[in-house]
Amino acid sequence: MTMREFCEKIGMDEASIQQVEQFSIEDTVYTSYKREFQEDKKRFFARLKEEENWHVFALVLYIRMAVEVYETFQEKGIADQVYFDTFSDFRIWNEECKKKYGICGLTECEWLSLPLELKIFRLGRLQFEPIRLEKAIETEKYTLPEGTKVLNVHIPEDGRLDIETCMDAFERAENFFQETFEAFVCESWLVSPKLKELLGEGSNIIKFMGLFENYGIVYPFRQAEQRVFGVICEQKEEYPEHTSLQRALKKYVLDGNEPGMGQGVRLRAEKRN
Repeated sequence: MTMREFCEKIGMDEASIQQVEQFSIEDTVYTSYKREFQEDKKRFFARLKEEENWHVFALVLYIRMAVEVYETFQEKGIADQVYFDTFSDFRIWNEECKKKYGICGLTECEWLSLPLELKIFRLGRLQFEPIRLEKAIETEKYTLPEGTKVLNVHIPEDGRLDIETCMDAFERAENFFQETFEAFVCESWLVSPKLKELLGEGSNIIKFMGLFENYGIVYPFRQAEQRVFGVICEQKEEYPEHTSLQRALKKYVLDGNEPGMGQGVRLRAEKRN
């Protein structure tokens, strides 16, 4: 597979693909980075940001590494669709980089290293990261002890949060990971119960939240503002009001409220019955 084929399959725009093709990383430099990625990630990430034009450098480096890891996906019998969907995060964050800095590239390099190590997979609308609980989860109905194997659910900024596509993603995850986990967990502004104070029951966000049982809210995290407005402003009155969600959230935070980040858990299907 060529880098162009990879870029086209994950849906990158032609202008970005051309910049990737024009940006060259010498083989010796690439080999050095790849070895450091495997042996000393802290140094890898620090060194990466020392590069001139490091955003585009990171994009080209990560694409080249992703092309190489395709063989590992095949060896494990992972479908091509899962491979390309998983790495579509490169496209999403490249678009974010262009929006924020006006240049092609990547910024969230630590996060985007996960698919290169097969530590996260996108299955339909959602991403799933196998982890062990660092702390026990207690709800009114059950307890998941520390160390329990779960799937950490992430929601890519990639279209509507349609409830049917989310349910399909959970079903795909059950089939993909089979018996290797006990539950799904999610820590996000999208599962904060506080959102019920500004969104109606018909909202896709509220429906998505309803798929989880809440076990806490984490403060202070202004993730909701970052995701809804694209930036965090100290002068909250400057937030735009282009959508109903923006208008509702702006009023909510101007009134001195904060959604925080909700913590939700959802047992796998056989455990819920």
